[in-house]
Amino acid sequence: MTRKSNVALAVGALVLGCSRPIYAAPPIDPCSLLTTSQVSSALGVTVGSGKAAGPRDCQWSQPGGGVGAKSVLLEILGPMGNRTPVDRFNTAKMPVPRVVKTPVSDLGDDAVYVQTLDVALYVKKSAFVFSIRVAGFPVEQSKAKAGALARDVLAKL
Repeated sequence: MTRKSNVALAVGALVLGCSRPIYAAPPIDPCSLLTTSQVSSALGVTVGSGKAAGPRDCQWSQPGGGVGAKSVLLEILGPMGNRTPVDRFNTAKMPVPRVVKTPVSDLGDDAVYVQTLDVALYVKKSAFVFSIRVAGFPVEQSKAKAGALARDVLAKL
């Protein structure tokens, strides 16, 4: 090899070695991760079919809606700026004043409940991160229902 070839090879190796991996969101439809039957069973009420609330969100709700209606929102966390889904998960775990965060040891690789005005369950399995919000129930019931639904999601991954 010539000196020029050696330099080009070294620069190429340096660039590849220093580059940050690019996250590509899995081509998963969030509405395919839970069935209407699973959500209805977990909530104890009949819900309608899952409806896309965005490209990475799906929502199941009690027909008629209204104040106090029971619902579930499932979100697949994607990259945000230069932050990967795992970075976003780690941020969700960080302590914040007046926000109750409860680690969960038996879901995925890592999981945490984040309680503000409602409760969200964030779950990480490898580089895949999702959250589940259950509305219309007291906090402890929301946590239990979100945990049951997270197990259903994990079974499909």
